[in-house]
Amino acid sequence: MKTGIILSLAGGYVLGKAGNFIFGSQTARKVYTQLATGALIAKDSIMESVEKIQAGAADITADAKENVERYYAQKGIVYDRGTDGTALEASEEE
Repeated sequence: MKTGIILSLAGGYVLGKAGNFIFGSQTARKVYTQLATGALIAKDSIMESVEKIQAGAADITADAKENVERYYAQKGIVYDRGTDGTALEASEEE
């Protein structure tokens, strides 16, 4: 039992020293900085694409809602989306 604890402590010490060596060197820091830079640039590019997709989807949704209103207007039905845009109500015009 004591041997397991001693081995765990020794292993932790070795890993700690190795981690300090790996993260402490200037070359490693430059490599990690470059990797992080690339990741941030990729994230910005992805977010830009997501924003374009969201804008396109919003335009499509707005056009579809107009088409629905036009459809019901042709049938003589008053179509009300409600103030929040979620409540749907169609009623015959009197």
